[in-house]
Amino acid sequence: MQTPPPTSEARRRLMQWMGALATTELLGACGGGGGGGGNPAPSPAPPPAVAPGTPVVSATGSLGGATGATLSSRFAGLSYEKTRLAIPLFSASNTAFIRLLQRLGPGVLRIGANGVDLSSWNGLVPGLTPITPAQIDAFAACMQAAGWQVIYGINMANNTPANAAAEASHVASRLGSALLAWEIGNEPDLYHSNGDRPSTWSYADYLSEWRALRSAVAAAVPGVPFSGPAAAYDTARFTVPFARDAGAGVPLLTQHYYRANGQDTSSTLDLLLSADAALPGRLQSLVAAARTAGMADGLRLAECNSFYNGGAPNVSNAFGTALWVLDFLFTCAVNGCTGVNLHGGGNGSGYTPIADSNGTVVAARPEYHGMLMFSLAAAGMARAGVLNLASDFNASLWGVQRSDGGINLLVLNKDRNRALQATVSTGLGASAPASFDPLWLTGTSMDAPTGQMLGGSTVAPDGSWQAQAMAAVPTRDGSVSVLLPPATAVLLRSL
Repeated sequence: MQTPPPTSEARRRLMQWMGALATTELLGACGGGGGGGGNPAPSPAPPPAVAPGTPVVSATGSLGGATGATLSSRFAGLSYEKTRLAIPLFSASNTAFIRLLQRLGPGVLRIGANGVDLSSWNGLVPGLTPITPAQIDAFAACMQAAGWQVIYGINMANNTPANAAAEASHVASRLGSALLAWEIGNEPDLYHSNGDRPSTWSYADYLSEWRALRSAVAAAVPGVPFSGPAAAYDTARFTVPFARDAGAGVPLLTQHYYRANGQDTSSTLDLLLSADAALPGRLQSLVAAARTAGMADGLRLAECNSFYNGGAPNVSNAFGTALWVLDFLFTCAVNGCTGVNLHGGGNGSGYTPIADSNGTVVAARPEYHGMLMFSLAAAGMARAGVLNLASDFNASLWGVQRSDGGINLLVLNKDRNRALQATVSTGLGASAPASFDPLWLTGTSMDAPTGQMLGGSTVAPDGSWQAQAMAAVPTRDGSVSVLLPPATAVLLRSL
């Protein structure tokens, strides 16, 4: 059977993967320098070396029969506090930020979080951060330049239907087709405990208030979908009932996720890298609720990251989060999620994929490099894999059945001290491709906040990045074998 030609998305991903044209392409899209090449192709680089004396553990693996969501660059998006509209991050002139968004591909950015209920359109509520038309104009220009869609949050805790409608009218007029959905409020299941509502406030009260704001916004801007309820944790009393009660025009069910409290001393990198046994079942129940309710866009974790309260200091910014985010994204995908939004912003020692200082990008963090690796793999149907290993060895295997007919394999070695010799069956037998193209994710140590490299290069703060060419990994008897040093990952793309 002849392999079908790559789709436009797969072709763009291939160019970015190889690095030959990706930097020029992105710089040109942002008005940067350009120029074609003509230089000879560099000699293939060797794979990461395993230090002498490092113990090596061997394992076999294969992709299971279970498949999940169909992946694209829209799957792994970003989330920001709405109050950050008041700083010069979201601007068409912020080319570094736009290039970093473009690296991840056309994506979905959610603007809201706690900041949505701490801000007020045109300063209606004293003491809250004013959101102005000029800020929205700049935000819309930034999103349109990047080619990203937006889930836009509207204040629920301190707002009026008339003010919500006025804000929605201006936002929709500027974002246009980039506006994916409205989100009203943030984590309403915490309103009764954080002072926004009395202790007696219930889901029924929430639903009544939500419907009033929704009606006002829908009347002002007909036809734009809604999402919700953006609950922090209470799936049983908020998210599942909301799926049942939201009604037409709400195709997207949203929920938040964090592994644990970043202020607890037990919130370590080792905890983060250990599997959250409760997550698959929780996702499956929410996916089922969305399906039963006929919500066409399914379930999206519209805000998530490592640990809540901004992350665990000097843990949530470490290289290990690049490995964690790969596992997390694939776990969500194979359990039916249709997308996630990694929360971030600022330059503290907690979490953020893109670090910025008052809007100026200062670093693409390790987590961003993991997201980029996922984005480069995300061009088809997600598949779970199984590695046959001793229980004390932390490693994982994922796959993507690509839309262009090929297959991607992702192997992660999360052991700090031991190397992994992984032999993975492609499941294709004699029809397996002759070789796979490797892309490596490495760091100086699991705990290091800097020094991460994808394809032998670090993504620069200005968004530039070019992967090194590496020798193809041959298949043998339908399997591919790779040696992973401690704390590394490799993405193998069939040629």
